[in-house]
Amino acid sequence: METKVETIKYTPEKAKQNALAKLDLIRKWQEFRRKAINKLQADYDFVKLHNTSNSYLFSVLGKISRGSLHRWKASLDGTEDYTRLIPNYKYVSVNEYRTCLTDEEIKIFMGLLLHPNRICIGKAIALTKYKLKEQGQSFIPADITFRRYAKWFKDNNYDKWVLARDGEKVLSDKVEPYIKRDASLLDVGDILVADGHKLAFQVINPFTGKPCRATLVGFLDWKSTALVGYEIMLEENTQCIASALRNAIINLDMIPKIVYQDNGRAFRAKYFTDDKGFGELGFYGLYAKLGIETVFARPYNARSKVIERFFKEFQEGFEKLMPSYVGSSIINKPAYLKKETKNSTPTCIMIISPQ
Repeated sequence: METKVETIKYTPEKAKQNALAKLDLIRKWQEFRRKAINKLQADYDFVKLHNTSNSYLFSVLGKISRGSLHRWKASLDGTEDYTRLIPNYKYVSVNEYRTCLTDEEIKIFMGLLLHPNRICIGKAIALTKYKLKEQGQSFIPADITFRRYAKWFKDNNYDKWVLARDGEKVLSDKVEPYIKRDASLLDVGDILVADGHKLAFQVINPFTGKPCRATLVGFLDWKSTALVGYEIMLEENTQCIASALRNAIINLDMIPKIVYQDNGRAFRAKYFTDDKGFGELGFYGLYAKLGIETVFARPYNARSKVIERFFKEFQEGFEKLMPSYVGSSIINKPAYLKKETKNSTPTCIMIISPQ
């Protein structure tokens, strides 16, 4: 008994649950047998009753046979020690893995898999086997052995896997815990979300006469998700933001309590944030003067700004319908701008008058 305890250093809860269920079933079987005259027939009847029932023991053990009952009884050897019914496997904890791979093989293999270049598992296996051959190793494990280890490592160390292969941003987006915000607790006008958006269609620059992409600065009400104020200018600057904020206050007929905005240079200007330099000269930030609290979004965390959803809908429902649509990036530019297409460019371009 002492030898067995030393062997099984770690036992999964499922194995313990299974052994306890076997012990309960043995007790019920022995009680059933004591009431029967024909013991052999009693065994078959008991097995049939168990295999056709919807009991908890059946859900744990599934179908059994008469031989299983006698084998479990022999393992108990007249005791009530359920640990005798635990299979004598080499169990390991979640932080360990039973594999034939050596430490050196694992080091080479995981060094390739956890590379920021995101080498695929198949190529990592091939490179590992090649390096082992170069080192003069005669026995090379099979591909499936490496794949099983990679799957176990990913399932049990997903945070390390994502951080090494995809970086901190993906780790924050996919793995780390997050806070769910409840907009139902707000009232209309409490919080405005501000951000700038480079238009995906061209307009005529009134100063140069050349086509360019203007910028839209919008203020979206978090509660109603309505765009309550906006301004379109050639560049995102303090004048554009101030004009959009003015339009939002006029439409709402109230001053918001909080403005949740982008981390851009224009939004962080002293004109808005009341920096020391302006305070010493007798000027005050626009938000501070109106009694508005400013909150800046974390860099590279677009999902925290609900206005990004509006900009997505704006692009799909309006910008793509414009004749001068050029796309917001190389990936989604229209066909006539691609090298292999010889179509002429559209002639209808919106004109913005100078302000």
